[in-house]
Amino acid sequence: MAASGGAPLRVEGGALDLRGLQAGRLTLEPAAGPGPAPPWWDAGQRGLNLAGADLKAVDLEGADLSGATLKQACLAGAVGRSASFEGALIEEADFSGADLSGARFVAVAGGQAVFTEAMLEDAVFAEAGMRFSTLHRALLDGASFAGADLWGANFTGADADYTNFRGARLDEAVLSDSNLTHADFEGASLAKARLVGARLRGANLTGAKLDGADLTGADLSDTSLVRLNLSSCDLRHVRFAGAWLNGTRLRVKQLGGAVGEEVAGEYEAAQASYLALEQNLQSIGSHHEAGWAYKRRRRMGRRHAGAQARAAWRGRDGRAVLRHGYRWAADHFVEWLCDYGESLSRLFRAFALLILVYAALYGATGGLIPEGQGGAPTRNAVDLVSYSALNMMTANPPEIGIRPVGRVTNLLVGVQGATGIVLMGLFGFVLGNRLRR
Repeated sequence: MAASGGAPLRVEGGALDLRGLQAGRLTLEPAAGPGPAPPWWDAGQRGLNLAGADLKAVDLEGADLSGATLKQACLAGAVGRSASFEGALIEEADFSGADLSGARFVAVAGGQAVFTEAMLEDAVFAEAGMRFSTLHRALLDGASFAGADLWGANFTGADADYTNFRGARLDEAVLSDSNLTHADFEGASLAKARLVGARLRGANLTGAKLDGADLTGADLSDTSLVRLNLSSCDLRHVRFAGAWLNGTRLRVKQLGGAVGEEVAGEYEAAQASYLALEQNLQSIGSHHEAGWAYKRRRRMGRRHAGAQARAAWRGRDGRAVLRHGYRWAADHFVEWLCDYGESLSRLFRAFALLILVYAALYGATGGLIPEGQGGAPTRNAVDLVSYSALNMMTANPPEIGIRPVGRVTNLLVGVQGATGIVLMGLFGFVLGNRLRR
Protein backbone atom coordinates (compact mmCIF):
# COMPACT_ATOMS: atom_id res chain seq x y z
CA MET A 1 0.00 0.00 0.00
CA ALA A 2 1.13 3.54 -0.64
CA ALA A 3 -0.02 6.98 0.34
CA SER A 4 -1.48 9.30 -2.26
CA GLY A 5 1.07 10.20 -4.91
CA GLY A 6 2.86 6.88 -4.38
CA ALA A 7 4.70 7.96 -1.24
CA PRO A 8 5.48 4.99 1.05
CA LEU A 9 3.98 4.72 4.55
CA ARG A 10 6.25 6.23 7.16
CA VAL A 11 6.41 6.86 10.89
CA GLU A 12 6.95 10.41 12.14
CA GLY A 13 7.45 11.00 15.86
CA GLY A 14 6.19 7.55 16.68
CA ALA A 15 2.83 8.07 14.91
CA LEU A 16 1.97 6.26 11.68
CA ASP A 17 1.58 8.73 8.82
CA LEU A 18 -1.16 7.63 6.40
CA ARG A 19 -2.17 11.03 5.14
CA GLY A 20 -3.93 10.85 1.80
CA LEU A 21 -3.82 7.02 1.78
CA GLN A 22 -5.94 5.64 -1.07
CA ALA A 23 -7.11 2.32 0.35
CA GLY A 24 -10.76 2.45 -0.51
CA ARG A 25 -12.83 -0.40 -1.85
CA LEU A 26 -12.68 0.76 -5.45
CA THR A 27 -8.90 1.16 -5.29
CA LEU A 28 -8.00 -2.17 -3.66
CA GLU A 29 -10.60 -4.56 -5.02
CA PRO A 30 -8.95 -4.90 -8.47
CA ALA A 31 -5.57 -5.44 -6.76
CA ALA A 32 -6.98 -8.30 -4.71
CA GLY A 33 -7.69 -10.17 -7.94
CA PRO A 34 -9.20 -13.64 -8.28
CA GLY A 35 -8.17 -16.62 -6.21
CA PRO A 36 -7.47 -16.75 -2.46
CA ALA A 37 -7.83 -13.37 -0.73
CA PRO A 38 -4.59 -11.79 0.46
CA PRO A 39 -4.31 -11.29 4.25
CA TRP A 40 -4.90 -7.55 3.99
CA TRP A 41 -8.24 -8.06 2.18
CA ASP A 42 -11.64 -8.83 3.77
CA ALA A 43 -13.53 -10.67 1.07
CA GLY A 44 -16.83 -10.54 2.95
CA GLN A 45 -16.67 -6.81 3.53
CA ARG A 46 -14.82 -6.23 0.23
CA GLY A 47 -12.37 -3.81 1.76
CA LEU A 48 -9.06 -3.37 3.56
CA ASN A 49 -8.84 -5.65 6.60
CA LEU A 50 -7.69 -3.73 9.69
CA ALA A 51 -9.79 -5.61 12.24
CA GLY A 52 -8.34 -5.23 15.72
CA ALA A 53 -5.46 -3.09 14.47
CA ASP A 54 -3.69 -0.75 16.89
CA LEU A 55 -3.68 2.59 15.07
CA LYS A 56 -3.44 4.97 18.00
CA ALA A 57 -2.65 8.54 16.97
CA VAL A 58 -2.46 7.52 13.28
CA ASP A 59 -2.60 10.39 10.79
CA LEU A 60 -5.36 9.65 8.27
CA GLU A 61 -6.05 13.16 7.09
CA GLY A 62 -7.73 13.01 3.69
CA ALA A 63 -7.32 9.21 3.53
CA ASP A 64 -9.82 6.92 1.81
CA LEU A 65 -10.72 3.84 3.87
CA SER A 66 -14.15 3.32 2.39
CA GLY A 67 -15.37 -0.24 2.84
CA ALA A 68 -12.53 -1.08 5.27
CA THR A 69 -12.94 -3.49 8.19
CA LEU A 70 -12.01 -1.67 11.38
CA LYS A 71 -13.93 -3.85 13.79
CA GLN A 72 -12.46 -3.52 17.31
CA ALA A 73 -9.61 -1.44 15.92
CA CYS A 74 -8.11 1.27 18.13
CA LEU A 75 -7.82 4.71 16.52
CA ALA A 76 -7.77 6.70 19.77
CA GLY A 77 -6.24 10.12 19.21
CA ALA A 78 -6.13 9.62 15.45
CA VAL A 79 -6.24 12.53 13.01
CA GLY A 80 -8.72 11.85 10.24
CA ARG A 81 -9.88 15.22 9.02
CA SER A 82 -11.87 14.87 5.77
CA ALA A 83 -11.12 11.13 5.69
CA SER A 84 -13.62 8.73 4.13
CA PHE A 85 -14.88 5.66 6.02
CA GLU A 86 -17.92 5.29 3.83
CA GLY A 87 -19.47 1.81 4.08
CA ALA A 88 -16.76 0.69 6.55
CA LEU A 89 -17.27 -1.84 9.35
CA ILE A 90 -16.34 0.00 12.56
CA GLU A 91 -18.22 -2.03 15.16
CA GLU A 92 -16.63 -1.67 18.62
CA ALA A 93 -13.85 0.47 17.14
CA ASP A 94 -12.34 3.09 19.44
CA PHE A 95 -12.08 6.64 18.06
CA SER A 96 -11.77 8.30 21.49
CA GLY A 97 -10.25 11.78 21.28
CA ALA A 98 -9.79 11.53 17.52
CA ASP A 99 -9.96 14.56 15.24
CA LEU A 100 -12.40 13.49 12.52
CA SER A 101 -13.73 16.88 11.44
CA GLY A 102 -15.42 16.64 8.07
CA ALA A 103 -14.92 12.87 7.87
CA ARG A 104 -17.46 10.72 6.02
CA PHE A 105 -19.02 7.76 7.84
CA VAL A 106 -21.90 7.33 5.42
CA ALA A 107 -23.66 3.96 5.77
CA VAL A 108 -21.04 2.56 8.16
CA ALA A 109 -21.83 -0.39 10.41
CA GLY A 110 -20.76 1.04 13.75
CA GLY A 111 -22.58 -0.74 16.54
CA GLN A 112 -20.97 0.04 19.93
CA ALA A 113 -18.30 2.22 18.31
CA VAL A 114 -16.68 4.67 20.72
CA PHE A 115 -16.27 8.38 19.85
CA THR A 116 -15.77 9.74 23.37
CA GLU A 117 -14.52 13.36 23.22
CA ALA A 118 -13.90 13.03 19.49
CA MET A 119 -13.95 16.09 17.24
CA LEU A 120 -16.63 15.42 14.63
CA GLU A 121 -17.61 18.87 13.36
CA ASP A 122 -19.28 18.65 9.94
CA ALA A 123 -18.78 14.86 9.88
CA VAL A 124 -21.38 12.88 7.92
CA PHE A 125 -23.01 9.77 9.42
CA ALA A 126 -25.97 9.64 7.04
CA GLU A 127 -27.74 6.24 6.99
CA ALA A 128 -25.13 4.86 9.43
CA GLY A 129 -25.98 1.94 11.71
CA MET A 130 -24.58 2.96 15.09
CA ARG A 131 -26.70 1.26 17.73
CA PHE A 132 -25.38 1.66 21.27
CA SER A 133 -22.43 3.73 20.10
CA THR A 134 -20.79 6.11 22.57
CA LEU A 135 -20.32 9.81 21.80
CA HIS A 136 -19.72 11.19 25.30
CA ARG A 137 -18.71 14.85 25.18
CA ALA A 138 -18.07 14.61 21.44
CA LEU A 139 -17.92 17.83 19.41
CA LEU A 140 -20.62 17.42 16.75
CA ASP A 141 -21.32 20.96 15.54
CA GLY A 142 -22.77 20.80 12.03
CA ALA A 143 -22.54 17.00 11.82
CA SER A 144 -25.21 15.03 9.95
CA PHE A 145 -26.88 11.87 11.24
CA ALA A 146 -29.74 12.04 8.76
CA GLY A 147 -31.50 8.69 8.54
CA ALA A 148 -28.99 7.04 10.90
CA ASP A 149 -29.90 4.23 13.29
CA LEU A 150 -28.74 5.48 16.70
CA TRP A 151 -30.87 3.28 18.91
CA GLY A 152 -29.44 3.37 22.44
CA ALA A 153 -26.54 5.64 21.46
CA ASN A 154 -25.08 7.77 24.24
CA PHE A 155 -24.52 11.47 23.52
CA THR A 156 -24.19 12.59 27.17
CA GLY A 157 -22.53 16.00 27.35
CA ALA A 158 -22.06 16.23 23.57
CA ASP A 159 -21.86 19.62 21.87
CA ALA A 160 -24.12 19.36 18.82
CA ASP A 161 -25.05 22.86 17.61
CA TYR A 162 -26.86 22.80 14.24
CA THR A 163 -26.54 19.01 14.02
CA ASN A 164 -28.82 17.21 11.57
CA PHE A 165 -30.82 14.27 12.99
CA ARG A 166 -33.57 14.35 10.37
CA GLY A 167 -35.32 11.00 10.12
CA ALA A 168 -32.82 9.41 12.52
CA ARG A 169 -33.79 6.66 14.94
CA LEU A 170 -32.83 7.71 18.44
CA ASP A 171 -35.10 5.41 20.44
CA GLU A 172 -33.76 4.93 24.00
CA ALA A 173 -30.78 7.14 23.14
CA VAL A 174 -29.19 9.22 25.90
CA LEU A 175 -28.78 12.92 25.10
CA SER A 176 -28.73 14.21 28.67
CA ASP A 177 -26.83 17.45 29.34
CA SER A 178 -26.03 17.77 25.66
CA ASN A 179 -26.02 21.04 23.73
CA LEU A 180 -28.49 20.60 20.86
CA THR A 181 -29.05 24.27 20.03
CA HIS A 182 -30.71 24.61 16.61
CA ALA A 183 -30.43 20.86 16.03
CA ASP A 184 -32.84 19.45 13.45
CA PHE A 185 -34.90 16.44 14.60
CA GLU A 186 -37.65 16.72 12.00
CA GLY A 187 -39.26 13.31 11.54
CA ALA A 188 -36.84 11.64 13.98
CA SER A 189 -37.89 8.95 16.46
CA LEU A 190 -36.95 9.69 20.07
CA ALA A 191 -39.15 7.16 21.84
CA LYS A 192 -38.02 6.67 25.46
CA ALA A 193 -34.96 8.83 24.81
CA ARG A 194 -33.35 10.63 27.76
CA LEU A 195 -32.92 14.36 27.23
CA VAL A 196 -32.54 15.36 30.88
CA GLY A 197 -31.08 18.85 31.06
CA ALA A 198 -30.54 18.96 27.29
CA ARG A 199 -30.30 22.40 25.69
CA LEU A 200 -32.65 22.38 22.70
CA ARG A 201 -32.97 26.13 22.14
CA GLY A 202 -34.23 26.81 18.64
CA ALA A 203 -34.27 23.10 17.74
CA ASN A 204 -36.71 21.77 15.17
CA LEU A 205 -38.81 18.87 16.49
CA THR A 206 -41.53 19.05 13.86
CA GLY A 207 -42.99 15.59 13.29
CA ALA A 208 -40.65 13.97 15.82
CA LYS A 209 -41.89 11.01 17.89
CA LEU A 210 -41.22 11.56 21.57
CA ASP A 211 -43.31 8.80 23.16
CA GLY A 212 -42.08 8.25 26.72
CA ALA A 213 -39.10 10.60 26.35
CA ASP A 214 -37.62 12.10 29.52
CA LEU A 215 -37.21 15.87 29.08
CA THR A 216 -36.77 16.74 32.75
CA GLY A 217 -35.12 20.16 33.03
CA ALA A 218 -34.63 20.44 29.27
CA ASP A 219 -34.43 23.88 27.65
CA LEU A 220 -36.99 24.08 24.83
CA SER A 221 -36.85 27.87 24.50
CA ASP A 222 -37.53 29.13 20.96
CA THR A 223 -38.07 25.53 19.86
CA SER A 224 -40.59 24.42 17.22
CA LEU A 225 -43.04 22.04 18.93
CA VAL A 226 -45.93 22.16 16.49
CA ARG A 227 -48.53 19.36 16.70
CA LEU A 228 -46.43 16.99 18.79
CA ASN A 229 -47.71 14.42 21.25
CA LEU A 230 -45.89 15.05 24.53
CA SER A 231 -48.60 13.50 26.70
CA SER A 232 -46.39 10.54 27.69
CA CYS A 233 -43.20 12.58 28.24
CA ASP A 234 -41.67 13.67 31.52
CA LEU A 235 -41.75 17.48 31.32
CA ARG A 236 -40.80 18.42 34.87
CA HIS A 237 -39.35 21.94 35.01
CA VAL A 238 -38.91 22.21 31.23
CA ARG A 239 -38.27 25.70 29.80
CA PHE A 240 -40.71 26.89 27.12
CA ALA A 241 -39.97 30.63 26.80
CA GLY A 242 -40.48 31.66 23.18
CA ALA A 243 -41.27 28.09 22.07
CA TRP A 244 -43.69 27.65 19.20
CA LEU A 245 -46.38 25.38 20.63
CA ASN A 246 -49.55 24.86 18.65
CA GLY A 247 -51.77 21.80 18.83
CA THR A 248 -49.19 20.07 21.04
CA ARG A 249 -50.65 17.47 23.40
CA LEU A 250 -49.51 17.83 27.01
CA ARG A 251 -51.00 18.13 30.51
CA VAL A 252 -50.21 20.56 33.29
CA LYS A 253 -49.52 17.73 35.74
CA GLN A 254 -46.50 16.73 33.61
CA LEU A 255 -44.74 20.03 34.43
CA GLY A 256 -44.03 19.18 38.06
CA GLY A 257 -45.83 22.29 39.31
CA ALA A 258 -43.59 24.87 37.63
CA VAL A 259 -41.60 25.55 34.47
CA GLY A 260 -37.81 25.60 34.58
CA GLU A 261 -37.54 29.39 34.43
CA GLU A 262 -39.66 29.78 37.57
CA VAL A 263 -37.56 27.21 39.44
CA ALA A 264 -34.44 29.18 38.46
CA GLY A 265 -35.98 32.48 39.61
CA GLU A 266 -36.03 33.89 36.06
CA TYR A 267 -39.51 35.39 36.38
CA GLU A 268 -39.58 37.43 33.17
CA ALA A 269 -38.64 34.36 31.11
CA ALA A 270 -41.16 32.33 33.14
CA GLN A 271 -43.88 34.74 31.99
CA ALA A 272 -43.03 33.97 28.36
CA SER A 273 -42.96 30.24 29.13
CA TYR A 274 -46.41 30.24 30.72
CA LEU A 275 -47.74 32.38 27.85
CA ALA A 276 -46.61 29.75 25.34
CA LEU A 277 -48.27 27.03 27.43
CA GLU A 278 -51.45 29.07 27.85
CA GLN A 279 -51.84 29.63 24.13
CA ASN A 280 -51.14 25.98 23.35
CA LEU A 281 -53.61 24.70 25.95
CA GLN A 282 -56.24 27.00 24.48
CA SER A 283 -55.50 25.62 21.02
CA ILE A 284 -56.18 22.03 22.14
CA GLY A 285 -59.35 23.00 24.02
CA SER A 286 -57.95 22.52 27.51
CA HIS A 287 -59.42 25.76 28.87
CA HIS A 288 -59.20 24.90 32.56
CA GLU A 289 -55.48 24.16 32.29
CA ALA A 290 -55.04 27.27 30.13
CA GLY A 291 -56.50 29.21 33.07
CA TRP A 292 -53.85 27.67 35.33
CA ALA A 293 -51.10 28.78 32.94
CA TYR A 294 -52.64 32.27 32.79
CA LYS A 295 -52.61 32.61 36.59
CA ARG A 296 -49.03 31.38 36.79
CA ARG A 297 -48.04 33.92 34.15
CA ARG A 298 -49.62 36.74 36.13
CA ARG A 299 -47.88 35.59 39.32
CA MET A 300 -44.55 35.59 37.51
CA GLY A 301 -45.27 39.19 36.49
CA ARG A 302 -45.87 40.08 40.14
CA ARG A 303 -42.68 38.37 41.28
CA HIS A 304 -40.70 40.04 38.51
CA ALA A 305 -42.05 43.43 39.60
CA GLY A 306 -41.08 42.64 43.18
CA ALA A 307 -37.55 41.68 42.10
CA GLN A 308 -37.26 44.93 40.11
CA ALA A 309 -38.50 46.96 43.08
CA ARG A 310 -35.92 45.36 45.37
CA ALA A 311 -33.15 45.99 42.83
CA ALA A 312 -34.26 49.63 42.52
CA TRP A 313 -34.24 49.96 46.31
CA ARG A 314 -30.68 48.68 46.48
CA GLY A 315 -29.76 51.09 43.69
CA ARG A 316 -31.47 54.01 45.47
CA ASP A 317 -33.72 54.69 42.46
CA GLY A 318 -36.85 56.14 44.06
CA ARG A 319 -38.92 56.47 40.89
CA ALA A 320 -38.25 52.87 39.90
CA VAL A 321 -39.14 51.71 43.42
CA LEU A 322 -42.50 53.48 43.17
CA ARG A 323 -43.19 52.21 39.65
CA HIS A 324 -42.34 48.58 40.25
CA GLY A 325 -43.64 48.62 43.82
CA TYR A 326 -47.03 49.89 42.63
CA ARG A 327 -47.25 47.15 40.02
CA TRP A 328 -46.31 44.52 42.61
CA ALA A 329 -48.93 45.81 45.08
CA ALA A 330 -51.65 46.09 42.44
CA ASP A 331 -51.03 42.56 41.17
CA HIS A 332 -50.96 41.25 44.74
CA PHE A 333 -54.34 42.89 45.42
CA VAL A 334 -55.91 41.53 42.22
CA GLU A 335 -54.63 38.04 43.07
CA TRP A 336 -56.15 38.29 46.55
CA LEU A 337 -59.41 39.70 45.24
CA CYS A 338 -60.22 37.28 42.40
CA ASP A 339 -57.09 35.31 41.50
CA TYR A 340 -56.67 37.36 38.32
CA GLY A 341 -60.29 36.93 37.27
CA GLU A 342 -60.39 33.16 37.78
CA SER A 343 -61.88 32.65 41.27
CA LEU A 344 -65.52 33.21 42.29
CA SER A 345 -64.83 32.01 45.83
CA ARG A 346 -62.31 34.79 46.39
CA LEU A 347 -64.87 37.34 45.21
CA PHE A 348 -67.42 35.95 47.67
CA ARG A 349 -64.80 36.28 50.37
CA ALA A 350 -64.18 39.91 49.43
CA PHE A 351 -67.94 40.63 49.47
CA ALA A 352 -68.37 39.09 52.91
CA LEU A 353 -65.33 40.86 54.34
CA LEU A 354 -66.40 44.28 53.04
CA ILE A 355 -69.94 43.80 54.37
CA LEU A 356 -68.56 43.14 57.84
CA VAL A 357 -66.02 45.98 57.64
CA TYR A 358 -68.64 48.55 56.63
CA ALA A 359 -71.10 47.24 59.23
CA ALA A 360 -68.42 47.85 61.88
CA LEU A 361 -67.77 51.36 60.51
CA TYR A 362 -71.48 52.21 60.58
CA GLY A 363 -71.63 51.05 64.19
CA ALA A 364 -68.55 53.08 65.09
CA THR A 365 -69.87 56.32 63.53
CA GLY A 366 -73.37 55.86 64.97
CA GLY A 367 -74.89 57.23 61.78
CA LEU A 368 -77.62 54.65 61.09
CA ILE A 369 -80.92 55.80 62.67
CA PRO A 370 -83.92 53.40 62.79
CA GLU A 371 -87.27 55.05 62.10
CA GLY A 372 -89.50 55.44 65.14
CA GLN A 373 -86.61 55.09 67.62
CA GLY A 374 -86.49 58.72 68.67
CA GLY A 375 -83.30 59.47 66.66
CA ALA A 376 -81.07 57.06 68.60
CA PRO A 377 -78.45 55.24 66.44
CA THR A 378 -78.74 51.49 66.17
CA ARG A 379 -76.04 49.22 67.56
CA ASN A 380 -77.85 46.04 66.64
CA ALA A 381 -75.52 43.72 64.70
CA VAL A 382 -78.39 42.41 62.53
CA ASP A 383 -79.40 45.94 61.54
CA LEU A 384 -75.84 46.96 60.73
CA VAL A 385 -74.99 43.84 58.70
CA SER A 386 -78.34 43.89 56.87
CA TYR A 387 -77.94 47.53 55.85
CA SER A 388 -74.30 46.96 54.80
CA ALA A 389 -75.16 43.87 52.74
CA LEU A 390 -78.07 45.51 50.90
CA ASN A 391 -76.06 48.67 50.26
CA MET A 392 -73.35 46.52 48.59
CA MET A 393 -75.86 44.99 46.18
CA THR A 394 -78.10 47.91 45.18
CA ALA A 395 -77.46 51.12 43.31
CA ASN A 396 -79.30 53.25 45.88
CA PRO A 397 -79.27 53.21 49.70
CA PRO A 398 -81.61 50.44 50.91
CA GLU A 399 -85.09 51.30 52.18
CA ILE A 400 -85.38 49.04 55.23
CA GLY A 401 -86.52 51.52 57.86
CA ILE A 402 -82.99 52.74 58.60
CA ARG A 403 -81.59 56.04 57.34
CA PRO A 404 -78.00 57.32 57.30
CA VAL A 405 -77.35 60.55 59.15
CA GLY A 406 -74.24 62.70 59.07
CA ARG A 407 -71.57 63.46 56.50
CA VAL A 408 -69.23 60.63 57.44
CA THR A 409 -71.96 58.00 57.34
CA ASN A 410 -73.34 59.24 54.01
CA LEU A 411 -69.82 59.22 52.58
CA LEU A 412 -69.38 55.62 53.73
CA VAL A 413 -72.70 54.68 52.16
CA GLY A 414 -71.68 56.22 48.83
CA VAL A 415 -68.24 54.62 48.78
CA GLN A 416 -69.64 51.24 49.71
CA GLY A 417 -72.30 51.47 47.03
CA ALA A 418 -69.71 52.32 44.35
CA THR A 419 -67.47 49.48 45.54
CA GLY A 420 -70.41 47.10 45.36
CA ILE A 421 -71.17 48.11 41.76
CA VAL A 422 -67.55 47.45 40.76
CA LEU A 423 -67.49 44.07 42.50
CA MET A 424 -70.82 43.05 40.96
CA GLY A 425 -69.45 43.86 37.52
CA LEU A 426 -66.29 41.88 38.28
CA PHE A 427 -68.42 39.01 39.53
CA GLY A 428 -70.28 38.92 36.20
CA PHE A 429 -66.99 38.95 34.28
CA VAL A 430 -65.52 36.05 36.28
CA LEU A 431 -68.76 34.08 36.09
CA GLY A 432 -68.85 34.55 32.32
CA ASN A 433 -65.28 33.26 32.04
CA ARG A 434 -66.15 30.17 34.06
CA LEU A 435 -69.33 29.48 32.07
CA ARG A 436 -67.48 29.73 28.75
CA ARG A 437 -65.09 27.03 29.97
